[in-house]
Amino acid sequence: MKMPLAAAALEVIQHLSVTIGGRGSCTPQERAAAEYTAERMQHLGLRDVRLEPFQTTPHTYTPFLAAFGAGILGFALTALVPHPAATLTGAALALAGGLGMLAELDLRPNWLRALLPTAPSQNAVGILPSAAQPLARRAVICAHVDTHRTPIFYSSLAWYRWFSRLVSAAVGSLFLSALLCLLSGLLGAAWLLWPAGVLAALQLTAAGLCAQALFTPFSPGASDNASGVGVALSLAEHLSRQPLEHTELWWAFTGCEEVGARGFQAFLETHAQSFGTETLYLILDEVGQGRVEYLQRDGLVKKYPTHPRALALAQSAAAALPDIEAAPQVGLAYTDALAATQRGAMALSLNTYQPPMHDADLHWHQMSDQMDHIDPAALERCTQFALRVLHTWDQATPLPPNKGDPP
Repeated sequence: MKMPLAAAALEVIQHLSVTIGGRGSCTPQERAAAEYTAERMQHLGLRDVRLEPFQTTPHTYTPFLAAFGAGILGFALTALVPHPAATLTGAALALAGGLGMLAELDLRPNWLRALLPTAPSQNAVGILPSAAQPLARRAVICAHVDTHRTPIFYSSLAWYRWFSRLVSAAVGSLFLSALLCLLSGLLGAAWLLWPAGVLAALQLTAAGLCAQALFTPFSPGASDNASGVGVALSLAEHLSRQPLEHTELWWAFTGCEEVGARGFQAFLETHAQSFGTETLYLILDEVGQGRVEYLQRDGLVKKYPTHPRALALAQSAAAALPDIEAAPQVGLAYTDALAATQRGAMALSLNTYQPPMHDADLHWHQMSDQMDHIDPAALERCTQFALRVLHTWDQATPLPPNKGDPP
């Protein structure tokens, strides 16, 4: 009887979500998960296995708190200090908060992170050479090991929808608050501070929920994203026995995806320039239940289109494997792929999706994201689909190198 491709995935998910448990960004548990994946890669015979360290802000919601705090402080300064300098400073603080939040939500560098303390994290990396030389192309298989906190606004569909709208409104309110504070000073119209106060209350509400999130435990993360790690290691097990002919394969098990794809950004900063244009980044994120989907667009606020060549690979695999019934999708939030897509690189994000019909079905960023909700058939479908994408990439006709690409 043929062994399922994803046979080893359940063992990996069990170890990460049960033995290690919640794996918050920059925590000892996240490092234990990285070390575990490195040990598995060494056991499978991958080369140059190592942990690549980096520093980043360890909390998802502290930049949000800093941005909303700037807006609240700006309003208070304008309202309490009747002086032109205070008015200008207050408006500038609110504007800076809004600009910082827009950049943060787009995974861009910003002043919020520059002011916040950092902590160490790491990516676990390993390499599998191609069977033939010379090397024609490269693929990076990526899955993040860290897990999210479990704030109240992920506890139900109603909470999640309400919080999403609240954050959007609070970000917009920062810009409007800056304008109202400025006009109140320039025009001597103190009454404009009343609507500015309402906006400050909105920002305070959003900040309070973000603060609550910082005191919640980390999800066990069986599906998000021990499942992606399990499928990635299943691919490593299969491909170590049957290497691709023309493609050098890298595995990157990233830290700090949950705080803005910081681990994958660090990986790209280290390697992307030397990789050149003939590199495919295949991201496996939350693949534990439901149908296989490939993202057409990725991003939290601004949705970036997937690179046409990466999308064509997914469409080809879907046509070749009709029984899997893989479908295109627009991402709900972001995945590690966004960091590569923003650079113009070929990145394809795969997940499996099962729409929650009731609150009891909602396990994303919850303590209920545990082994008993993992579907082995979903893991197998995703593994088969990812393998097909890689084989299609291996047989692709490479483009001529750009002048800046390495020989």
